[in-house]
This record gives sequence, structure tokens and C-alpha cells, in this order.
Amino acid sequence: MIFRKAGPALLWTLIVSILTLLPGRDLPDVHIVNFDKIAHFGVFLLLEWLYLNWLCLGRSISKPGLITLACVAYGGLIEILQGAFYVDRYADIWDFLFNSLGCFGGWIVFSFSNKK
Repeated sequence: MIFRKAGPALLWTLIVSILTLLPGRDLPDVHIVNFDKIAHFGVFLLLEWLYLNWLCLGRSISKPGLITLACVAYGGLIEILQGAFYVDRYADIWDFLFNSLGCFGGWIVFSFSNKK
């Protein structure tokens, strides 16, 4: 039963992995101020929320901080991989910061939306 909610979290992780590890030349050019940082925040907020919804509501993990730590580490890994493997992409500490803020935002949204 707990794995019924796994699909959205795992699918979103796959989508995030593909989109963040595409070569930079394959990405659309968006001319909205701070769109990139807002996108990082939103993507990781949703990632965090999906994992919390799957793992904490199913009671397999009772410590949401562990999930947050894993999502923050995943955001850091993405940035490291971008810097290590692509000429037209780079590791950006600001992207990592907004990834992390999104994770904490997801934890907050989850906490407020699942109060008993």
C-alpha cells in the first residue's frame, strides 16, 4: 500500500534528472527576471512534497528531516554533475541554494497541509 504513492515522486525525480542534466544548448531561453531561481525553488519544493507525501504519510519514515536532507543532497549532486560533465552548463551555488530553499519550502507546505 505504501508504494501506491511512490509513482509521482519517482516520476518527478526522473523528470528533474533529465531536465537538469540536458546540455544547456537544448534548453529554451526564457527572458523573465529570476525565472531560473524561481524554477529551481518550485521544482525542489514539489520534489520534497512528493517524497514526504509518499514516505511520511505511509509511516515508513517518521523523520521528515531525513527526506529533506536527501532532497538537498540530490540538488547538490545535480549541480556538481552539471559542472563536471558539461561545457555549456555549470555548477551554481545560487541554484543549489534555491534547490535547498525549495526543499525546506516543501517541508513547510507538507507540514501545514497535513496537520491533524
